Amino acid sequence: MDFPPESQQPASVPPESSRQRPTEFHRVSMVELEQQCHDLRNLLNAALVALVVLSFAVNLFLAKQMRMVRAKVTESRPIIQRMQAEFQRKEPNMQKFISTLQSFATTNPEFQPVLMRYRQVIPQYFSSPIAVSTAPQSAPVPANPAIGQPPPNAGRPAVTK
Repeated sequence: MDFPPESQQPASVPPESSRQRPTEFHRVSMVELEQQCHDLRNLLNAALVALVVLSFAVNLFLAKQMRMVRAKVTESRPIIQRMQAEFQRKEPNMQKFISTLQSFATTNPEFQPVLMRYRQVIPQYFSSPIAVSTAPQSAPVPANPAIGQPPPNAGRPAVTK
């Protein structure tokens, strides 16, 4: 195809670089369109069948897992109930033991760090926090220089409840 030079083109026709070139479309016959529509319908049906099969397989898997879990729960229920009854029977003794440890810690401050370690783990068994004196037990009691006597509460451990 020979195009006339730009100087010979009429003024109403824009230059070739700015002109829109038509896109060629493949002519499709009606039979081809029907075949493509039929193929798409088959693909959609196949996808739907695959979805149904996949959901059925997932449901079977979940049902099997549910049966296994129920069997384990049924098997372990008597053991758990026996452990719970034993715990409820022994719990008052545990509370009594911890209160005894707390009273021991009031007279022996070096035992306080041991109790503090467990206070965070099982706080429900501890009574209200016990005030601990920071002064050592064997330290001499300071005397009041004005009167030369120790204070009235010297010699008694500080106990607050």
